[in-house]
Amino acid sequence: MIPDTKHTLLQYPETNSVPPITRDLESACRHLYETGMCVVADVLTPEQTKAIGEKLEEQAASERALGDLAPKGMVGCKQYVPNMVNKGKSFLDLVEKEETDHLVGCLLGDNFLLSSVNGHIYTGANSEPELLHRDQGQVPASISMPVVCNLLWALDDFTPEGGGTLVVPGSHRWEWQHQIRPPDMDIAEPVTVPAGGVLVLDGRVWHAGGVNKTGSKRRSIATFFCAPWIRQQENAALSCFQEVLDEASPKLRARLGMHTYGTMGTVGGTGSEVPGATLISGEFSFPKYIIGESGSLHPLPRVSRQTRI
Repeated sequence: MIPDTKHTLLQYPETNSVPPITRDLESACRHLYETGMCVVADVLTPEQTKAIGEKLEEQAASERALGDLAPKGMVGCKQYVPNMVNKGKSFLDLVEKEETDHLVGCLLGDNFLLSSVNGHIYTGANSEPELLHRDQGQVPASISMPVVCNLLWALDDFTPEGGGTLVVPGSHRWEWQHQIRPPDMDIAEPVTVPAGGVLVLDGRVWHAGGVNKTGSKRRSIATFFCAPWIRQQENAALSCFQEVLDEASPKLRARLGMHTYGTMGTVGGTGSEVPGATLISGEFSFPKYIIGESGSLHPLPRVSRQTRI
């Protein structure tokens, strides 16, 4: 269900209040539409929350041990663990949850893509909040519709004292001229998210990480989604293990971008049973060869769990 996009504009710097935490998905969608955010509690059981948190910690430790080969963002009060698609089924399960379909679908429609799955571990106190930003910042501000949506799965309590996310609720309803430069930080409000809950952000709403006054640990998994015609943050066609695709359900394959969308997303002009010049979408498989000059055939390599250094 996509709400009526002709929502009444708010006059800058007018904002909404942070909506109450809910367990009802229809209420959550209304909050998301009206304020650009919602918080849904008890989406994960305590057992699931604990298991995902432990898996994230194990992965983070193994990547820190890579030294110079580790991804950027491994030191300091925030550790960033990218491309969780290849790093465990428990992270991919978040993509296929009923709540994900409902909450993302109400903004982006049924054919949305997984843009990335990343882990975040905040440890220790800090004195300054992050810079206010919009997850849709790469899209021209004059495009008034949402084209990305971020779900932050809380593995620990997000609290104002512990540096939980700051949001400017309703800022997605400002005129486009006010969607270019960040507003004053003093109009941002802290959001509380209980462990096992999820914070959903419309890509147009201004937000930032807060100040951790207590030094408490805050862990989350960010599942970032986009409209099917927007470039994905992580190039899944290149970086996703072939085994992950082979083991994936049809829905997960579609979320990873293994479907064409009309004429978009083909591989070498082939790989899909759907004819090239069509608006019909369909699943594709990677061709064994890419055709080159004079009809030459070039094997298409795929990254695999079996290939490692």
